[in-house]
Amino acid sequence: MTLKIGIFGAGHGGVTAAADLTKMGHEVTLYQSAESQRNLDKISENNEIILNGEAVKIHSFTRDVKEAVSGQNVLMLAIPAPAVEKVTENLAPHLEDGQHIYINSASAMCSIRLRNVLQKLGIEKDVKVGESMSLTYASRYNAETNEANLIGYNQHNLFAAYPAKDTDEMLEVLSEMYDFVKADTIIEVTLNNGNPESHPGPSILNAGRIDYAGDSFYLYKEGITEHTVNVVHKIDEERQEICRVLGYEAVDKSSRSERSGYFEKGKPLLEQFNESPMLKDILGPTDLENRYITEDVESGLVLWASIADAVGVDTPVMDSVITLTGVLLERNYFEIGLTLDKLGIDIKDAEELNEIMVGQ
Repeated sequence: MTLKIGIFGAGHGGVTAAADLTKMGHEVTLYQSAESQRNLDKISENNEIILNGEAVKIHSFTRDVKEAVSGQNVLMLAIPAPAVEKVTENLAPHLEDGQHIYINSASAMCSIRLRNVLQKLGIEKDVKVGESMSLTYASRYNAETNEANLIGYNQHNLFAAYPAKDTDEMLEVLSEMYDFVKADTIIEVTLNNGNPESHPGPSILNAGRIDYAGDSFYLYKEGITEHTVNVVHKIDEERQEICRVLGYEAVDKSSRSERSGYFEKGKPLLEQFNESPMLKDILGPTDLENRYITEDVESGLVLWASIADAVGVDTPVMDSVITLTGVLLERNYFEIGLTLDKLGIDIKDAEELNEIMVGQ
């Protein structure tokens, strides 16, 4: 089935998705907001993107949000998690009944945040909303040459809708685009986002190197070492305990990344990070205001710690990384970060949280 897809977010993932989904036979409209600083003139000239050396002509490129929304079967939000509210406010007035909104991002309970914005704005369109645990691709886009490099797909990408009773209906449509693995709820999806356990801890332990090195620091092959990897292990253990208490499968970092195709099987976690063909040559973070630190603490670790607190799990290492990040950047992430309370969720135990996510 050919889908009409509007893609919001013209970064590495969004541009790659536009070309890749076009090659699959879908009709893709790529939207770039007026606020975006990225120069996409080479795409706007003739709707063409060079994907792994092949010229791919997408259906259209637009800076008109109404055009990007109207008539689409699927709206894909390939955006950073902190941008969900702003992007939703932008597209909400143009939504149509029957549309499926897929948030293709590093999961941070984005679906409930999107629905909260729609409720606040009084938008009552019959739309379905869901998210995957991470971007569907490892990719990079060079705007100067108009070349998208699709390094690989996430081969075991968890997906759920909010509420979860809509998951099967959404997967029936989205299966025309990607092969997802059905999760119980968006909580399970969020707890399997690999970024909060991989990025902030090793990054802040390399703060001096990042400040000094500027644009020549590579987290995966030099910042994750025999000692800094211990922080990843401990955060991973805390995350798995949250999963167990909530009744979800607790899969360790190494096994989960092997399933996704990011890590080679049978090696220690340190070697998997250092040698991953999908990750090792990714530059950065190049400064301490990078999303590896700010977003993955504010929308990642703080949210995980909030869920843990609500269901009675101690997270001393997560809390330590959150605290130290705040000290380095002179802000209180426990105050400004994303929590269940800010999402409007007040629960007494794990069972009640799951019931809310399912939407009985």
